[in-house]
Amino acid sequence: MIEKIMASLESLPTEDLIEVRKNLDQLIRSKYDNDLGKRKGQRAKVKIAGNLEIEREKEFFYKLHKIIIQEMSINGLVFFVKGTVIDGDVLRVSFRVPSTGEKKIIDCQAVRVKEIKPGTIPEYEVAAVAVSKEAVKNYRDMLRKRGL
Repeated sequence: MIEKIMASLESLPTEDLIEVRKNLDQLIRSKYDNDLGKRKGQRAKVKIAGNLEIEREKEFFYKLHKIIIQEMSINGLVFFVKGTVIDGDVLRVSFRVPSTGEKKIIDCQAVRVKEIKPGTIPEYEVAAVAVSKEAVKNYRDMLRKRGL
């Protein structure tokens, strides 16, 4: 089926391909949004500052990236970060609950990464779903063993 779709797309002009790409991006985003929260409605819109650790980077250096959390659900969140995040990265997000000041730390995995501002320090919109401690441990083991 994909071969048929690709064959039909090859004959389209560039402008039409760009329009198809925008529509596909929007469709994929809505599908991920529905899967991320496992509910039909929108996730809670928030604006919370926090920090992000990327497990992949911890192998070489320790750096906290500043983030702005835009949306939250029971098992995921959407945030903006100035730093390179790759689809599938395991992340540790920390922030303070605005009402109580309690510090929260969430281990999550990037499921959708979209570049908002390109440049030397790009800005990304990242949708991430919460993962277990076991998944984080498996990811760390995979990073350790990949060089062998």
